[in-house]
Amino acid sequence: MTKKDTSLEVKKIGGIELPDFMKDEEILGTDALAEFVVPPRIKVVQKNSEDELLAYFKPGTVILTPANSVIAEYAKDDAETSSFNFVPLYFYVEWATQNPIALKGQEPMFRYRTTDPSDPIVAKARNKDLREEIIPGTDYKMRHVEIMNYIVMLVDHELEGTPASLSFSKGEWFAGSKFAGLIKMRKAPLFGCAFTANICVHKNNNGQSWFGIDISNPSNRTPFVEKEQYGLFKSLHLEFEDHHKNSRLKTDLSDDTKNDDPAETSAVSDEF
Repeated sequence: MTKKDTSLEVKKIGGIELPDFMKDEEILGTDALAEFVVPPRIKVVQKNSEDELLAYFKPGTVILTPANSVIAEYAKDDAETSSFNFVPLYFYVEWATQNPIALKGQEPMFRYRTTDPSDPIVAKARNKDLREEIIPGTDYKMRHVEIMNYIVMLVDHELEGTPASLSFSKGEWFAGSKFAGLIKMRKAPLFGCAFTANICVHKNNNGQSWFGIDISNPSNRTPFVEKEQYGLFKSLHLEFEDHHKNSRLKTDLSDDTKNDDPAETSAVSDEF
């Protein structure tokens, strides 16, 4: 069966609508870029984010990078403002070895990344006693982490039409695992299910807090996609699956904090 080309169906990029004269044009000149698939990233601004972000966004704002378009803003008593709806298109797990934030600007954020479940760092990332190791020849500690990556599509939103990555690791790992449980309970293809992301305050066992995201079943819409959307979302799922199998899919995991973020600590739960 020939795979459906969805390039002409997904026309919004970062919420920017194409001009009418381009809408029916074939997308040319981007073939080489297919080897590098890095979806825009859904990011929560923290109180210790870089000054460049805090100059424009208050902590608790969810933005879509790299355009930094606002998706939602945290309001303690306004659940609608503090949430957004989306559909998960694809899911995959990644493991990485992360440098300490003290080496930011001197070393890359990650020393090593892999999607191979048989890699030796997988067992280390899943064991609280093995997650941190001294970097040979230094006094710094590197950290092995497990990252749950969801490729999602915003719905009921002005930015609808742009696949984006939503990742959970360390202090947010438990929220990501609960989301996986919600998907399983639907007993339906993940790309046919709609969910609500709620901006909230998370705390760890040390009493540190940060803004995070909890996923729930939607209360303001049907929990499933419309019939007209299903075919497109299925095609996008198959495209991302192909990108992942061929090592083209990369998730932006860059850090924008000025110091050690509580959300960057070990996972709240050790029940892997």
